[in-house]
Amino acid sequence: MIGIINYGLGNINAFYEIYKENGIKLKIIDNYKDLKNNYNKIILPGVGSFDKAITLLKSKLFFDEILNFSQNKNNKILGICVGMQILASTSDEGELSGFSFINNNFDKLKSKLIPHIGWNNVSIKKNHYLFENIEDNSLFYFLHSYCLSEFEKQHIVAETSYEQNFISVFEKENITGVQFHPEKSHTQGQKLLLNFYKS
Repeated sequence: MIGIINYGLGNINAFYEIYKENGIKLKIIDNYKDLKNNYNKIILPGVGSFDKAITLLKSKLFFDEILNFSQNKNNKILGICVGMQILASTSDEGELSGFSFINNNFDKLKSKLIPHIGWNNVSIKKNHYLFENIEDNSLFYFLHSYCLSEFEKQHIVAETSYEQNFISVFEKENITGVQFHPEKSHTQGQKLLLNFYKS
């Protein structure tokens, strides 16, 4: 069963409607206790800042429960935008520690024009279930000011260029992060979300 963490950041309804239109029942998880109820995939959305996301997750007691969820390697976590960034240890944006599923820092984009907002190409670097039936260099919608600029090559799924190359999708074990917003990326974004469900 697939669920989405409703902790106060992210357009939950957009995800819900995409899955509903495709005959899939996405469960909205409002209470941390519900994470124990037969979920094997969760989406961690995010709009806003690194520290605010961590603070909200901890105040609603989701933080430790998500850590527990991740320990079962048959479970999958998909972090989106800020939801991707908090999968890491730290960010230049804040002072708090993230989940540390990856021991990396999110750096501020080097471009003079930030945030990076709008449509950009996603260059696929390895075969991955998220991009099944999605063409290389397809356009996805971005809105962010911080990025993962360095990572172990074997875990990089896709990259994007915005006056610098950055990792737009990574996967390490059962943890996956995407920097763009699939829920705002029309057909390609819907395909990606459906691929996550089918995985």
